[in-house]
Amino acid sequence: MLDLFARLEAENARYTAAERQIALFLLNNRELIPFETAASIAARLGISAVTVGRFCRMLGFKHFRALKEQLRASANLPWLQGADFQEFLSAFSDSDTRRKTLEREIELMIAVYERSQNTMWAQAVATIAEARQIDVVGFQTERGVAAILAHNLQYVRPGVTLVDGASGHFADVLLDDPADRCLIIVDIRRYSSQSRLLAEKARDIGLPLVIITDTLCDWAPRLTSAVLTADSDGALFWQSSVPMVALVNLLVNDVVGHGGGRDVEQRLERVSKLYDEFTGFVRTGRHRGGGA
Repeated sequence: MLDLFARLEAENARYTAAERQIALFLLNNRELIPFETAASIAARLGISAVTVGRFCRMLGFKHFRALKEQLRASANLPWLQGADFQEFLSAFSDSDTRRKTLEREIELMIAVYERSQNTMWAQAVATIAEARQIDVVGFQTERGVAAILAHNLQYVRPGVTLVDGASGHFADVLLDDPADRCLIIVDIRRYSSQSRLLAEKARDIGLPLVIITDTLCDWAPRLTSAVLTADSDGALFWQSSVPMVALVNLLVNDVVGHGGGRDVEQRLERVSKLYDEFTGFVRTGRHRGGGA
């Protein structure tokens, strides 16, 4: 299967748009493939199951099930396949959307943690941790996720700004010297034209760029090598932000760890003291990393 993934990466530029979407899904969701079907992948990507089957045959498999079975035989399945978890799920009916959403969200969080082991993640962490100034901007429904990221980073380090984009021109991001700075963009399908344009402008001026998006974004890797991904497709009416928030929490944790935690504890103590003086806490004991 490693040869297959290497082939998907090597041949990506030659694929059609639909084939490229399938390849990106397989590359970015390796640990989830055993749980998918040709129909479920087709539904996620907005293409036909026939297209998925044709792509599998092009790769040398009789159908998607053959690809999945080969991967299942050679992979370590995540813990959600354990008996205890299955027993817990049995409390729900098979048709219950809560069960489907719970399973899917856990799968997607597992995928986030799996991808946090790659070099792209390490590069993004280093870029953020070593920057003097960080600008964070979110688009569409991901503005809330961007706010969580910015606010959490503000607790553990100085020089973090949440960009609201109200001006419409992002001059505060693009006109300053890019040295020692970093821009983090958060957006998912359907991608805002503003997010892509801002990413292009940042690339053009040499501003270090981290893009947090979903696994189907095929333009982000062309603009930066630091692309962090999490998906949000579940069974509920509205998309889930749980996997993306898991990514943000893990990212902040690793940014702190990149510097060995230097100065973070002192900063948190000072923030806590200021908050206590200005606002105050309910005295229920000392908690780490939150509450202000």
